[in-house]
Amino acid sequence: MDTSEYLPMFLAESREHLQELNLAVVRIEENPDDRETVDEIFRIAHSLKGMSATMGFAAIARLTHQMEDVFELLRQRADGLSREAIDVLFKCLDALEAAVEEIATDGAERLEPGPLIEQLKGLIRDRTPEQELDRIGGVELPDLPLARELADGARIVHVVADLSEEALMPAVRAFMFFAALGELGEIVGSIPAQDSVEQFQGSRLEAWLASDREDEVIETAARNVSDVEDVLLDEAQDDLTPPSRETLAAAHADAEPAVVGGPPVLEPPAPVANGNGTAPASAKGQRTAAANHAHAGATVRVDAERLDQLMHHMGELVIHRTVVETLANDAAVPGLQQAIQDLARSSQALQAMVMQVRMIPVEAVFLRFPRLVRDLSSKLSKEVELQLVGQETELDRTVVDALGDPLVHLVRNALDHGLEPPEEREAAGKPRTGVLEISARHAGGNVIISVRDDGRGVDPARVAQKAFERGLISEEAIPTIDSQRAAELLFTAGFSTAEQTSDISGRGVGMDAVQAKIRELGGEVIVSSELGEGMTAQIRLPLTLAIMAALLVEAEAVPFAIPLDRVERTLRLEDHAVRSVAGSRMLVLRDGVLPLIDAGEALAGRIVPSGEAHDHAVIVRGRDRRLALAVGTLVGQRELVTRPLPPEVSDRAAVSGGAVLSNGEIALIVDCDALTARSADAVPIA
Repeated sequence: MDTSEYLPMFLAESREHLQELNLAVVRIEENPDDRETVDEIFRIAHSLKGMSATMGFAAIARLTHQMEDVFELLRQRADGLSREAIDVLFKCLDALEAAVEEIATDGAERLEPGPLIEQLKGLIRDRTPEQELDRIGGVELPDLPLARELADGARIVHVVADLSEEALMPAVRAFMFFAALGELGEIVGSIPAQDSVEQFQGSRLEAWLASDREDEVIETAARNVSDVEDVLLDEAQDDLTPPSRETLAAAHADAEPAVVGGPPVLEPPAPVANGNGTAPASAKGQRTAAANHAHAGATVRVDAERLDQLMHHMGELVIHRTVVETLANDAAVPGLQQAIQDLARSSQALQAMVMQVRMIPVEAVFLRFPRLVRDLSSKLSKEVELQLVGQETELDRTVVDALGDPLVHLVRNALDHGLEPPEEREAAGKPRTGVLEISARHAGGNVIISVRDDGRGVDPARVAQKAFERGLISEEAIPTIDSQRAAELLFTAGFSTAEQTSDISGRGVGMDAVQAKIRELGGEVIVSSELGEGMTAQIRLPLTLAIMAALLVEAEAVPFAIPLDRVERTLRLEDHAVRSVAGSRMLVLRDGVLPLIDAGEALAGRIVPSGEAHDHAVIVRGRDRRLALAVGTLVGQRELVTRPLPPEVSDRAAVSGGAVLSNGEIALIVDCDALTARSADAVPIA
């Protein structure tokens, strides 16, 4: 049967499983006695193996099967796995992730598991008979004389069934086997024991059945169970003696997973692990497997493209509603205004619901960091405690998807440049283990995500010297560089304080890329630092990129939208003095002066003065500077459905997007960060 229709589901669930496994292995490395995590690892690995084999991806199934043997060591050893074993498991997880992405790209697996399987085999030893017996779920042998007495003389048949090598889920087949025989009589004994059948991973099933049905009927019922390859029946003997553990282990040893055709049986994903895992960091006991499982059962997986389409149509509805409201203001129809109010109320409720559907916890990004911090801290020979705070904070899916790379850059920078080696920390009177905290919280209509470390902090003198060497500042400017200015220089393209380039940092592209990406998302990055105490990078982002509150203005008869959270206030120019200072216009206010920028020149691209009257000014705030923007008309506050602009437009002008107005015109959204950065006279925010 063609399984291509199940491929999107397989890819989505495989990515979830692999992310959960990465997090769980990090947790178990720090807390080897966390039995809940051990059980979770087995559950996820088994699901991934079954899914892969069903879909025909043999290499993934083989590698995952071998990984299960290493995971079994977790149950045998109180002190957990060695670092060597953990490193090999992470290599396997990386290879599996790469294979899944290859499948997503062109449908080909492209995984050679042989070398990794050999490394895994080097970590394990042959199972003892006791361990093999545990894998088959134990033994429940019957008391035959008592069973015959209770069965009113009915004969007791010993039924032995061998599963095929292609059996993907032997525990499920065992349950089906016992259920089929149970309809024909009473099962008085079995291997595996019926109360632990979910542990069964063997290939042979045995049952002692008290029944008056013919052998042919019993055999047919057993053979009708999927994956049952062979069935043997004989009369049970009263002198039944328990088989040795060695005999059971040999008879019920499991086989390699095989790849088969047919419709896949994709198991529900294991509960999502809590993002509080650390590297090394304490796993905070906030997860409950049963609760997570119940929650998973109440959710529905929806294609992200459908959510985007839903948001698009919701945006169109907002525009049409505004048009209707405008037309209704000029119509004298009894009851129309009430109907319009009802329409507005219902559409706003629908809009809020659509926005909520698009929201996902920022945990989706945070979950990647325990593994990243664990690997980098090991490579840099540093001891790091990772703290994840506010993972439940929700953001628009589009924002969360784009947030990963900027946060990775900030985390790598903190690990490489911020946190000191253990010996240096001890010499400075600090604990050997440094703290890296990644947190998220709501602040009005924004979300603030912080990356904080308790490391060296930014050294203004060192940053100034590096900036001078790279030609970014003059020699005379070196003494004027304070902590704030030093933090700003970190975001300059090509700037780095690293003495040598490595695969972690030193090329001078990380922090610059962070600022560019966050600005593209309509947010800002603010860095604060104290020498010897650490550094904090704060990312402020809008909750959603789809609909924004903005102040609509006009310049040169062209509409522009200024994000409302960047507007400090508006004022009438005739109420304030305007002075010319060194050829620049300055607006005199009670609390100081601000540069007065002509919106027609800065935004509409006018070069020759048009003579348009500027009646109003809007005080806007950029990343760290303020200015006054002179405009012709203040139209008012609007909720706008935003659309991205082509790069060739947004790179040349201080605009970040566009929005369709109710009259069909397009309003360009002002990029306040770019606007203040291009103004040499913009005043720093106090």
